[in-house]
Amino acid sequence: MEKKIRIGIFGGFRGEAFYSMIQKDPGFCVRAICDGREETRKKLSQLVGEDTLVCATFDEMIEAGIDAVILANYFHEHASYAIRAMEAGIDVISETTAAPTLGECLDLVECCERTGRKYMLAANCPRMVGPGELMDRYRSGELGEVLYAEAEYLHRLEEGKNADAAAELFYPTPNHWRRYLPGTYYNMHSLGVLMAATGLDVRRVTAMEIYTKNYAENVKYKENKSAGGIALYEMSNGAIFRSTGCCGFGPSGKWFRLSCEKGTIETARTNQDRVLFRKNDAAPEEYDPKNQYTEAEKREGHGGADARICRQIMDYLSGRDPEPLFDIYRAVMLSMAGIYGLYSILEGKTYDIPDIRDREAREVLRGDYRSPFPDAEGNRTLPSHRKHPGIEE
Repeated sequence: MEKKIRIGIFGGFRGEAFYSMIQKDPGFCVRAICDGREETRKKLSQLVGEDTLVCATFDEMIEAGIDAVILANYFHEHASYAIRAMEAGIDVISETTAAPTLGECLDLVECCERTGRKYMLAANCPRMVGPGELMDRYRSGELGEVLYAEAEYLHRLEEGKNADAAAELFYPTPNHWRRYLPGTYYNMHSLGVLMAATGLDVRRVTAMEIYTKNYAENVKYKENKSAGGIALYEMSNGAIFRSTGCCGFGPSGKWFRLSCEKGTIETARTNQDRVLFRKNDAAPEEYDPKNQYTEAEKREGHGGADARICRQIMDYLSGRDPEPLFDIYRAVMLSMAGIYGLYSILEGKTYDIPDIRDREAREVLRGDYRSPFPDAEGNRTLPSHRKHPGIEE
């Protein structure tokens, strides 16, 4: 009987979504799932089968005997755990951003190169119906080369009558990462979609955040008082991409557009699963893509995207699909785009983004561990936003 690939899941709040999908595949099993919170472990113990260990520490999970780990822990804490896993001979799937600092971006890449372990960023948004159609049609070549692209990710968390309840869920502690999230950092659902669709790399960035007095009064739970970050990126082919991070104004939704030599393709403003396709000098075509989610996929979360990204994870780890959309280099590049975006916001200038594959060019990253997120003692080494006249701090 063929040996199953043994998976560990680190972080029960988000990681729970991967459990049932992995367990259903005959070539995989979830050997351990880990969370530091006792109440979450109790919930997980009622969910998982007797063959899955529920662990309280990362070390306990590593020692359980796993081949790969899905990192579903806090947004800004993936790099250090990824390095520990790879050094232990374990492949890594990162569920959000690869690293929160430039120094950790370099450390992560060098560890992956040194150990030869597999690494993948599990970006689910490119697997959604509309973004997936943009990728397929762009990569078919019928539109020619992209010249300009746009991506918006709008996600309100706390405004309105349910603000206190939302805050309890999304900002559970004084030093929680969402309180300090810079406007350009959470870019997997925006710039990440454009990078996935086109296969292009980021070369330069200039960014700004949106500050208004009225909005600052609404975000009483956040240290970062901006409504979100907007960035312009110069890509490896010379194209310009405009992208948000995760913006707090609404209504909530996602929108993506590729403007190319021979036409434009975009998702509908009010329905990210519907597509508008326009060739130059031709009538527009608005349609529902054929790559709709199955009913089984829809039951797994994020409208079906979780099921598709989980399938990609298993295809990658098993060798069925050796080339993920975001390998170690492109995952780190996406993180660097957000980090350099914050640098641009703070200093008001454009930043070049070094080619992470170039060993000489990437030396500029070494030792730069400045972070907008508090450490265990509550100390930060970088502001999360620019001080703005007239905005309450």
